[in-house]
Amino acid sequence: MGRLLTVNGVSYRWSLRGRHDGPEGTSWRLLTVVWAEATRQVLHVRVRHDDPWLHVNDGDMSGLVTRDVGPGLVARVVEMAWGLGWAPLERGPTLTFVLEDDARLVPVSGPR
Repeated sequence: MGRLLTVNGVSYRWSLRGRHDGPEGTSWRLLTVVWAEATRQVLHVRVRHDDPWLHVNDGDMSGLVTRDVGPGLVARVVEMAWGLGWAPLERGPTLTFVLEDDARLVPVSGPR
């Protein structure tokens, strides 16, 4: 799976998957992070990323969110997720969060 990243001495693998439609014309991408040594507790993070090409005729595109997802952002997400109970070295259910526009991680309750 995906790219290798080390955060605080622990290695992870991460990947970013396609665009999913959300409410009111918004879109998001799914960031998945796992411990590099073995798949234990998986972290899923929904990252808002509106496609400007879908809104090119809207006139005002100031409300669109386009976010680059690279190693720096993934490292911050990993650190925040640890603080919110993610235990990537242990077995457990997949944890799903939303990365809010203000860079907070918010847990998603229930299956989505």
